[in-house]
Amino acid sequence: MNWKLNFKALLTGFALLGVLAGCQPQQPKFLGSRGNVAGQYIAEQTRIEYPDACVESLDDVVNCHEPLTLTNPDPDSEWQLTLDECRQMALDNSKVLRQLQGINFSAAGVNGMPNLLLDYPSSTLTVWDPAIVESNPLSGVAATLSAYDAIWNSSVNWNSANPANNETGSYRDSHIYPTHTETGTFQSTISKVTATGGTFYAQAAAAYDYSDASSRLWGSDWTSELVAGFSHPLLQGAGVEFNRIAGPGATVGTYNGVVLARINEDIALADFEIGVRDFLKDLEETYWNLYYAYRNLHASGVGLEAALQSWRTVKAQMDEGYVQGTAQNIAQAAQNYQRFRVAVKEAQNNLYKNERLLRYLLGLAPTDGRLIKPIDEPTVARVKYNWCEIEAEALARTPELRRQKWTVKRRELELIAARNFLLPELNLEGQYRFHGMGHDLFSYKDRVDYEGITPITTSGSAMRSLTHDGYQDWTMGMSLQVPVGFRRQLAAVRNAELMLSRERAILQEQEFETVHNLSDLYADLDRTYHLVSEYLTLLRFARQEVSAVQASFDSGKTTLFEVLDAQQKLADAETSYYRMVIDYNVAIMNLNYRKGSLLEYNGITLAEGPWPTKAYFDANTRAAERDAGHYVNYKITEPRVISRGAYPQIQGTDPTIVPENSGAYLDTQLPTLEEKN
Repeated sequence: MNWKLNFKALLTGFALLGVLAGCQPQQPKFLGSRGNVAGQYIAEQTRIEYPDACVESLDDVVNCHEPLTLTNPDPDSEWQLTLDECRQMALDNSKVLRQLQGINFSAAGVNGMPNLLLDYPSSTLTVWDPAIVESNPLSGVAATLSAYDAIWNSSVNWNSANPANNETGSYRDSHIYPTHTETGTFQSTISKVTATGGTFYAQAAAAYDYSDASSRLWGSDWTSELVAGFSHPLLQGAGVEFNRIAGPGATVGTYNGVVLARINEDIALADFEIGVRDFLKDLEETYWNLYYAYRNLHASGVGLEAALQSWRTVKAQMDEGYVQGTAQNIAQAAQNYQRFRVAVKEAQNNLYKNERLLRYLLGLAPTDGRLIKPIDEPTVARVKYNWCEIEAEALARTPELRRQKWTVKRRELELIAARNFLLPELNLEGQYRFHGMGHDLFSYKDRVDYEGITPITTSGSAMRSLTHDGYQDWTMGMSLQVPVGFRRQLAAVRNAELMLSRERAILQEQEFETVHNLSDLYADLDRTYHLVSEYLTLLRFARQEVSAVQASFDSGKTTLFEVLDAQQKLADAETSYYRMVIDYNVAIMNLNYRKGSLLEYNGITLAEGPWPTKAYFDANTRAAERDAGHYVNYKITEPRVISRGAYPQIQGTDPTIVPENSGAYLDTQLPTLEEKN
């Protein structure tokens, strides 16, 4: 009872201490504390910091001049460039393929700014992308081929133990005594996976064993072993075709063979070609719109000069007291002059913006003191295509369709791999092994040990016993594993069939959309050509009207309003004519873009850059090895056709020949204007 009372009193005391101390956690107290505990820690867990990444900025970034504006309108010089020179310069300066998404060109001006690199840097195409896909350490061609590399695995271990044992001996009586043991193992294995899915291996091993236990014949011995074996699939996972699609050791739904890796590389090449094509399209469109900006500024300037001359004429008539020199005519002339001043400033600002966009595509600074001026004249000659020919060309050459066809081919191969997993897993396995044992590891004669009174003769070495004593064994057999139901395998086949159907349907719809777009562009090309002629006629009539109305006004037969109206119509007609000329040239470019011939139209071919010298040396060595070896016929499981060969970038040429004077990846041998037309 007293113990219970004391225990209750103790609990009551702890409860009172808890109430007095409160519910807040208490910091511990230490002797010698300096009181600067909080200053040793950062007060927040997450904060905005600046990365320690040092990348040298481009010269065109750090040495950029003040932009040309209406306040700062005077460049140091004029820089005349042809379209061919712009293409060459842009390709030389474009490791990253810039795009003008969000930019809108129209007769009123250009709107928008390029921001794809800032907003979506991961989706930007570069010249390194195909090589990055090819060198991927997980799914690249070299990575998938590494599954067939021979693997050498070796290990050496030594162990020493001195445990206590509860045993009796003739001279140890019944005391607990330690038993000393030492063991050592060496093992070296080389294995190789074959193209048909099998695995071959060879293994050499040696082991040392020492113990002072009384039950052993002699204290130490060496054992040696030489093993050769194989394991080869007969149904599931067998064959060159399956292993090139799925790779050795593939599982259901996970395929990473060399053929799929090569298809991924072909898709990356198609993406790169699309990026170069879109880049050149933006470049040419920007070039011609800069040309139009100059023409628009010139037309507005001519109208401004005519309006100024009209104002001066009316002012002189007012000063001389003529009938036409009224305040109303002065106000109308001044208003018309001011309207043209506004048009000139808008046209000048639009010219500067177009020039900056062209500089962006050329990889140049926004301003360097020079003002780029296009000197190529747009064509007005009739360009006519045969519809059946360009339709067939579009279906054969459009890179988006070629990319989708590679995707369809990949789905077909994945379906083949998925169906292989419906087979039972039946493997043929075999092994042959040589044994040896001796007192030593290496020796050429037998050895006699004297343990007590009776001499013991042992083999001289384990290696000699391995080759002379005939200790051998072999194993041959088969293993079978069959999942009851094949649920996962059947689901994989069904999934592969659905994905293949989806990609085929997408390809058909892409061809359908391509033909529709080509039809619209074909009609647009015809429309712009006819309108160029009509706007040229309109321009001629507008010029005649200005001359006639001005003569009538000078003779007092018409009003100033008619003169000013004719001047405005002339400026609008000239602007509309050159706008339609530019639209006609852009329509020619768009038609080549859609039928897949824009790179050929611009004289551009894509080619792989040079490899290091060591790569060519290794390739020659490998070719010599193949030439000296014996060909292994895999006809039983010969893979199906994957590719139809190299794609001819220039129609009617050998696709395996790279044009001369080509750069690292682009060739810019451009056709003349006559060849284009």
